[in-house]
Amino acid sequence: MKKISERAALWGLFLEKILESVEESVMVTNGRGEIIFVNKKYRTLFNVSRRNMTGKNWIKNMIPDSSVKEASDIFRSIRKRKMLCKFTLPVILSKEKTKYMTWVSLPLKRKQATAYMFVGKSAKVSAKKGGIEYACARNDMRADYRGIIDALFAASMKCEPGTASHSSRVMIFSVALAKKLKLSKKKIKRLKVAALLHDFGKLAIDDNILLKKGKLTAEEYEQIKNHPYWGAEMVRLIYFLHDIVPIMANHHENYDGTGYPKGKRGGQIPIESKILSVADIYEALITDRPYRKGFSKEEAIAIVKGERGRKLDPKITDIFLKIIKQNKLEKEIF
Repeated sequence: MKKISERAALWGLFLEKILESVEESVMVTNGRGEIIFVNKKYRTLFNVSRRNMTGKNWIKNMIPDSSVKEASDIFRSIRKRKMLCKFTLPVILSKEKTKYMTWVSLPLKRKQATAYMFVGKSAKVSAKKGGIEYACARNDMRADYRGIIDALFAASMKCEPGTASHSSRVMIFSVALAKKLKLSKKKIKRLKVAALLHDFGKLAIDDNILLKKGKLTAEEYEQIKNHPYWGAEMVRLIYFLHDIVPIMANHHENYDGTGYPKGKRGGQIPIESKILSVADIYEALITDRPYRKGFSKEEAIAIVKGERGRKLDPKITDIFLKIIKQNKLEKEIF
């Protein structure tokens, strides 16, 4: 596959399989403010079709004349700052109806160009009685960072049954292990997000392969092996998630170099990826799959132990198994 077609496929996948499924109103614009995508929730709220909205300037077509200048100033600031921003302003729903909405915006990187994603929710009260409230990457926007991650996680749940519970349990196992290894709070926070989104790339895999009950063919397995790359590259589009890209990209690399997608080994693999790997394998073993029943705790421990020094880092494996045997798992909530 050529690089250009791969990038186009990545962009289409991000829009059509992820943003289309987000439960809030989402629009994506280019640097000129022209709409290039609106999701189902947006189309329902504004009673429009995607074709009718594509190419239109979102400010001129959505904002009342009295607020166009303020909205244009905000968009220029967003383009200049290229970070998470939040604003509340009036929008035109129809010829007869205008309401206030709060939008969270963030840049999306694709090649050398920048697109802008806007996630909108209805505002309960008007902003300053007709003015516009605006904030950009302040401490009080932490909830909005989490909201974007939650939206991505919700979209990733659609790739196969059990994804949500699998990723949540992998996150719990990973955090418990990371604490035993005395990772910093910053690294643990990063690991939490990576664990929740680690199977993001499975959205690129055909459902017939993901849900297949029998053994995969060699060609089908090659597709499965691409999911760490696809997931990492989609997450790379979101600037404040750049630091989890290496964790996601390497979580199927093996300690002995037999993993995928790059065949890295030992010290070439980030410690967070090694942690995620052992947690992912153990959780997958104890869970029912379309092609088999889950293993017992004792059976899963024996299998994980057998991968010590092969797929899994020996030291990390030993500490993880000790945690499992002693039932010393803390419930972690993101």
